[in-house]
Amino acid sequence: MSGQDGRNLRSIKSQQMIVDALIKLVKEGNFEPTAQKVADESGVGIRTVFRQFDDMENLLKVSDAKLSKDYNFDIKFDPTASLTSRLLVATKYLNSSYQKHKLIIFMTISNMWKYKFLQENFMGYQNIIKEKTEEILPEILNLDPESKELIHATLSFAFWARLQGQGLKKDQIKSALVRQCTMIFNNEKI
Repeated sequence: MSGQDGRNLRSIKSQQMIVDALIKLVKEGNFEPTAQKVADESGVGIRTVFRQFDDMENLLKVSDAKLSKDYNFDIKFDPTASLTSRLLVATKYLNSSYQKHKLIIFMTISNMWKYKFLQENFMGYQNIIKEKTEEILPEILNLDPESKELIHATLSFAFWARLQGQGLKKDQIKSALVRQCTMIFNNEKI
């Protein structure tokens, strides 16, 4: 192996260690880790962090790309099942996904004002969730615009986080989401 290959391998390893450190810090609740914190967590020097990543935005971009590989929007459901059954599938999926990724989502929301790419990615994920929800619950497409937005707001991370913040457990949140959506569907004047 040539010296250049060895340097490249060390550089790649350092980048991975730095990205993994940032992700670990965020998952521990540090939504704005400093470069020094990342360096300390990764076991590399601060100069190495800045040699590998020009700034925190580039580090966040690489970390976001790595995290996005863990997002699974493939939801198995029976399209012939009742609305309530499909609603249960959707809420179970969203409940689990929000729980799994909540700290990453909080970090994204808290830094969107600073990094445009986070805002764009967040909105992109919101659109994916909206499209997937409408695939599982095509009845949404028959609702008036206000009711459509109420369904999507009810199934949003913001609403989920509010319920969780109020101390509701996972099953209680799922039940509340299903109940609220059912009321919207039942009160809809098509």
